[in-house]
Amino acid sequence: MNKVMAANRGEIAIRIFRACTEMGIRTVAIYSHEDRFSLHRYKADEAYLIGKGKDPVAAYLDWESILELALARGVDTIHPGYGFLAENPQFARACQEKGIIFVGPSPEVMELVGDKVRARKLALDLGIPVIPGTPEPIDDPKEAVAFAREYGYPVIIKAAAGGGGRGMRVAWKEEELIKGLDMAQSEALKAFGDSRVFLEKYLIRPKHIEVQILGDQQGNLVHLFERDCSIQRRHQKLIEMAPSLNLDPFLKERLYDHALRIARAVDYVSAGTVEFLVDEESHYYFIEVNPRIQVEHTVTEVITGRDLVQAQLRIARGESLKDIGILGQEAIKKSGYAIQCRVTTEDPTNNFLPDTGRIVAYRTAAGFGIRLDGGDGFVGARITPYYDPLLVKVTSWALNFKDAVAKMDRALREFRIRGVKTNIPFLLNVLEHPRFLEGKCDTTFVDTTPELFRFPERKDRGTKILTYLAHVSINGFPGIKEKPHFTVRDPQPPRVPATTSPPPGTRDLLEKMGAKKFVQWVKKQKPLLITDTTLRDAHQSLIATRVRTYDMLQAAPSIAHLLPGLFSLEMWGGATFDVAMRFLKEDPWERLIQLRERIPNILFQMLLRGANAVGYTNYPDNVVKTFIRESAQAGIDLFRIFDCFNWIEGMKVAIEEALKTGKLVEVALCYTGDVTDPK
Repeated sequence: MNKVMAANRGEIAIRIFRACTEMGIRTVAIYSHEDRFSLHRYKADEAYLIGKGKDPVAAYLDWESILELALARGVDTIHPGYGFLAENPQFARACQEKGIIFVGPSPEVMELVGDKVRARKLALDLGIPVIPGTPEPIDDPKEAVAFAREYGYPVIIKAAAGGGGRGMRVAWKEEELIKGLDMAQSEALKAFGDSRVFLEKYLIRPKHIEVQILGDQQGNLVHLFERDCSIQRRHQKLIEMAPSLNLDPFLKERLYDHALRIARAVDYVSAGTVEFLVDEESHYYFIEVNPRIQVEHTVTEVITGRDLVQAQLRIARGESLKDIGILGQEAIKKSGYAIQCRVTTEDPTNNFLPDTGRIVAYRTAAGFGIRLDGGDGFVGARITPYYDPLLVKVTSWALNFKDAVAKMDRALREFRIRGVKTNIPFLLNVLEHPRFLEGKCDTTFVDTTPELFRFPERKDRGTKILTYLAHVSINGFPGIKEKPHFTVRDPQPPRVPATTSPPPGTRDLLEKMGAKKFVQWVKKQKPLLITDTTLRDAHQSLIATRVRTYDMLQAAPSIAHLLPGLFSLEMWGGATFDVAMRFLKEDPWERLIQLRERIPNILFQMLLRGANAVGYTNYPDNVVKTFIRESAQAGIDLFRIFDCFNWIEGMKVAIEEALKTGKLVEVALCYTGDVTDPK
């Protein structure tokens, strides 16, 4: 095993790369076009674009292209992570056929236990209780309705392939069942490339308990205790803990035994999870096997001290459990309690709607007992709507549950994330709720506890104060004559004679010749005539709101003396008015007048939006005419007039009025395409 590709993205890809790096293995990342700035591509030794021309999710499901890339780049091992291709037996089999190690169970095992319908049959054959459900996948609404009538509502629709809460719908009546069947099939197809679904009787208030298993290629199997994943919303896990609180020790042993029986029955290899539901009377039911690493594997790693991802890699290259230090079940010890919170870019005040945007501040927690598994959490990161909104997984550990909660509470409060909304206020409410602290939560806890959605108003005082201080420092404050003193290196424009007039330029020529003769002169010129747009276009660059009149005036004498050969300076337009009035609190007319005084020799031109002038709506003709006359009087020599639809009628009033002022007029054509293409 020399080069490992993570056929995934985000947090789990980074987790795989870190495990490989510690083992001295070279790493390869893949990324979609939408992920080109994502952090995971920079954490690998090599990174390659995939899925060109495909949608953001399809790029990571295109296993043929991924495998082709792996072969071309000398990859000998592929780790699928979780989600996407992690439970795709076709991909695992194709890897084997091409001589590439697939980190996970065999394709045959994935087909058996990864298919939830077949896994239910296996459990029944082994005498393990299962929830009543359809024996085969269904797609006929009549079959679904018949099942629900036999066993009663509510029922749950589940994707036959994959997990993570996708392709799941709970139906409390027939109308919801018919509608939910179609939605679950569509969601399953998009998430896993497999639209098959099945039905189960829905338990009302169960706990969701899962057992971590680990097997090698020599037939050895162990469990690494259980995790409680009952804190869920819409079947998506939010907070996980290990071990479970208030679960009878005898019941735990039964779950461990059943998990290992299922794993032995299929000769399970690698890490996997066997999941159960436990009702209020401590009756338990097998629900599924996840033949992959889980999002919440961190809590198991923390309480056992075992690196599950490295264990997967070492088993995949042929090592036994004994080789990695596990001589038997007795070698697996647990210590203390661990809690994992998934910090996501979701807005809990708006029905957990995923938020998007740019992270402008990102400060994380640290300290003893805190572990972070991050994805795209960094200043400047752009959060897109295309993928799971997971930002970072926070895992806390302590010798007792109460202290683990206290550490998690403290850690979440240390986070400072600005630019996008997060679910941290919601997570804090859960951690502080008495039912959570007592370990009495079930899978309905979030949906039946409205107080979890009552949040204090967040002040964001620090950002507001810094913004205010920066504004006052640069622009001053009404009533204060002197601006605050601070040391900033002043720009040093080229030195020019202060007492000498600048060389003659195009404006001198215009005043001497008049507009008509000047136009004739322009047409006769052989050299290229150049217009400099810096004084306007600076406002459409990354320094949009920082170029003040003050800054322009410092450079103006140098422009006048050193660039007299310019045809014109485009220094006014809609962008000028927008920035000067909205951000800089300056008068654009004062800017024009002052620059005209310092640059008397070069044509000043402006960009005029036809009937919109410098605004974003059509103005009455008399407003446009008056604006043009005032502009010409203040110093504009050339009006460059356009209409985004090239509608001549929309430009006519402005053109005619500008000509009346005795100034110059240019008409700009709006065009999209390659102007050099003769076709």
